[in-house]
Amino acid sequence: MNKIFVDIYLAFNLGDDLFLDVLAKKYPNCEFTLNYIGKNYDSFISGYRNLKRRKYTLLNKVGQRLKLSDKITNYHEVAEEHDALLFLGGSIFREEDYHNSLFRDRIKMVSEFKKRDKSIFILGANFGPYKTKDFINDYRRLFELCDDVCFRDKYSYEIFKGLKQVRYAPDIVFQMNVDKYKSIQKKNIVGYSIIDVNHKKGLASYSKTYINTTVKSIEHFVNKGYKCWLMSFCEKEGDQKICRMIYSQLSNETKKHIKIYEYSGDIKEAISLIASFKLFIAARFHGVILSLLLGRTCLPVIYSEKTSNMLKDISMDETMMITMKNLALQTDENILSKAKDVNANINKLSGLACNHFKMLNAFIEGGRDAYEKRNYIHVN
Repeated sequence: MNKIFVDIYLAFNLGDDLFLDVLAKKYPNCEFTLNYIGKNYDSFISGYRNLKRRKYTLLNKVGQRLKLSDKITNYHEVAEEHDALLFLGGSIFREEDYHNSLFRDRIKMVSEFKKRDKSIFILGANFGPYKTKDFINDYRRLFELCDDVCFRDKYSYEIFKGLKQVRYAPDIVFQMNVDKYKSIQKKNIVGYSIIDVNHKKGLASYSKTYINTTVKSIEHFVNKGYKCWLMSFCEKEGDQKICRMIYSQLSNETKKHIKIYEYSGDIKEAISLIASFKLFIAARFHGVILSLLLGRTCLPVIYSEKTSNMLKDISMDETMMITMKNLALQTDENILSKAKDVNANINKLSGLACNHFKMLNAFIEGGRDAYEKRNYIHVN
């Protein structure tokens, strides 16, 4: 049984939890150890027989605090105990204030696996936003140490296409089988996946406008006879707080037709709710993807180029993308009418998205020798 160490952002963010769900189900005979020491994910992890988290006991905690031992960045031990390292995530290469410390940690981890001639994969990510050439150069150095780097958008691929390790495939979640949800009857409901724009770098100035236009949009649809759901995909990133703020600004009459959903780890529940929407006004990246997979009408609200880049890759009409500069279009009848006619070729996307795991498949199925005979695929 292959033992793979997985570095992934775990904060009960629906998008990242979907990545983990796809991975665990795709490789039932692999053992995945998550780079996570908290106990709050134990219930989620228990739903998969091949997932576990790093052991971190009370003694480890005391030793860490007293600087007697290190059980958090002891990557030499981790590399000894595992066959491969996998970085799994979406927006994991952003130039933030903490870049230097995060990069040092990643380099340390990668170097320990590299010293032992063990395989290193990066799957599902996009690159950026970034501001400096140094940031690109840092990660070029890290990617060169990896065996396989598969980006989820062509924009990121183009930045590093000179590296033989670098490939492109559509977002991992496009390969999810959601057939059992498609039979859920659509109801007279408009859903909103809400974000806290203050949590997104450089967007704080749009906070008031985002809340006000969303309030107006909700009132618009309630007046047309719809019920509305506000969805928080990640409490830690402020979604829940903004849902409640929007709710507080609605009239008492409108509130009778509004519900708030707070994702807390139940993937099936979240997807089932989205499947019941007649229209999903989705700011969250994976809100857009789930809508497309389920065949539900979606209006993307773009807060990041990662979403617009993905939609361009699948040839979605740019006039249907609501940006932070034109939030008032959430109630524009012309755009709503266009949204109903969107017909993305999901079958093709699902097949291409499976290519994210092409090299990991070769490693797991054939071992190191067979894996090293691979041919790199750059753009599918």
